[in-house]
Amino acid sequence: MLREFIAQLDRRPIQAALFLVVLMLFSVPSFFRSLNEAGKLEHSWSSAAVWVKSADCARTTKAILAICQGDRLLPIADVSAGDDPGLPLVLDLYAALSGAVVIETDVSRVNTILNYVGIVSLAGLLFCLRLPFLSLLVLTVGAVIANKLHSLGPHPGHFGVACLVALLPLAVLGVPSTGPSRANWWLWMIAGLLGLAVGMIFREAIGLMGVVTALLALGVSYFCSLMNMRRAGLAHLVVAAATILTILAPYSILRARDAVLDIAPSTRMEQHGAWHNLYIGLGVVENPFGIVWNDDDGIRAVREVNPTTVYLSAEYYSILKRKYFEIVLHHPIEVAAIYLKKVTKALATYNMIYVLIVVSAIFAWARLSLARRSTGWSPYDAVFTVSAVFVAAFLGQAGLFHYTELYLSPVKIFLLLLSGAVVELLLALARGDKFEPASRSS
Repeated sequence: MLREFIAQLDRRPIQAALFLVVLMLFSVPSFFRSLNEAGKLEHSWSSAAVWVKSADCARTTKAILAICQGDRLLPIADVSAGDDPGLPLVLDLYAALSGAVVIETDVSRVNTILNYVGIVSLAGLLFCLRLPFLSLLVLTVGAVIANKLHSLGPHPGHFGVACLVALLPLAVLGVPSTGPSRANWWLWMIAGLLGLAVGMIFREAIGLMGVVTALLALGVSYFCSLMNMRRAGLAHLVVAAATILTILAPYSILRARDAVLDIAPSTRMEQHGAWHNLYIGLGVVENPFGIVWNDDDGIRAVREVNPTTVYLSAEYYSILKRKYFEIVLHHPIEVAAIYLKKVTKALATYNMIYVLIVVSAIFAWARLSLARRSTGWSPYDAVFTVSAVFVAAFLGQAGLFHYTELYLSPVKIFLLLLSGAVVELLLALARGDKFEPASRSS
């Protein structure tokens, strides 16, 4: 009886209807509830006020990522350095194209739009990978997770960024198992590359996680011949090259702005620099170096070397880079202990260690059971593998920088995918699914 019920639900028209019903009755209302939260928020992020000034400048001059100072245009980094350009870029484009006045609460609305674009895109890919339960899980539980964090800063939108950067590696490993369609493969490669580029613009750290995971996925796909199409090597090489090029997305936008508007590049960092956070990251927990997790501590360390160094300039980061490696090279055991403490604290967040142990154990048992009658790579393998790599990347970020939920919260989408992949695998066992290697496509 259970198998018959599952078989009925496995029909694609029924799955598509359920997908649309959940989208319209749950995800869309959740989206509008999230938009409405913006009006209840108070100022909480210093750069938000700068972004509003930049949008006002864009509204009158059509110049993006700039600040109007009299008749001059200054790079936005002269006032607010070290920020990812995604949020101010969207606000500037909106003001320039619509002529509307941007206010700080619009920051939250951009976060909401980013989150739901990511959620729906990820759910759509999972549906195409024939994982209907997992796609519905993302539309529902994913929306609930996204709606729990609102602020007038950039961090709430990082959930959507995580969804978008996961598209490419999931497509690389998962699409071949759905059939040998060359057009479908390329369609998702393009969508995934766009997701990576957006991720790099909105949150460089998460974007880089996506780049590394995508390159690993491409390596597995090529060497395991997951997509047996003609000139597969060339196709994988093209996607790998494009993946690496997405790293340049923020830089390209800034340099295009300079060329079109004839603006001299800022003397301060216009993107996130890692060395400041790596240095003060040693001070997140008790340490023998007297470092604390505070921007002022980085400033103090630099001024000990050169009091005239401009905050967040190239020289500023160079000094902290040198100081960081001096500590790492001379005190490797102490540094390793600091990183281990932070990873341990991150694993305790959301009871992550228990979730990982349970889902890994169940997945291993279920996959071995399925392997007895299935010789091919499955979409469950793709979701589980990619999600595990992203979880490891977020734990690495927690170890190197900080385990605070402000940075760690996007990992929830990958814990959800891991759990959902186990359920999908159990359903596959109940249905008696078989996966065979994809045949060659033309």
